[in-house]
Amino acid sequence: AYFLSLSSEMRSSSATLRTNIFLPTDGEHVCQITFHYWISEMSGTLMVGLQKLSEDTITNIWQVSGELQNQWEANTITINSTEKYEV
Repeated sequence: AYFLSLSSEMRSSSATLRTNIFLPTDGEHVCQITFHYWISEMSGTLMVGLQKLSEDTITNIWQVSGELQNQWEANTITINSTEKYEV
């Protein structure tokens, strides 16, 4: 399990949480990541990105923006990659 908290009291306006390196996916091996998030009165953007080990760039694969209610939300993302990657 991973946990990341960012509040208005912190000086930084962004934070990054990276997974371990995952093996490539194929027809038999699918990767699904389920995560829970809470965005309170602060407005902002929560993004999930995919970085293949052969690339320097991070591809945005999911995001939510704006102000949400004070409650937990859940989302599941299915990832397909022909090479090793981090999320």
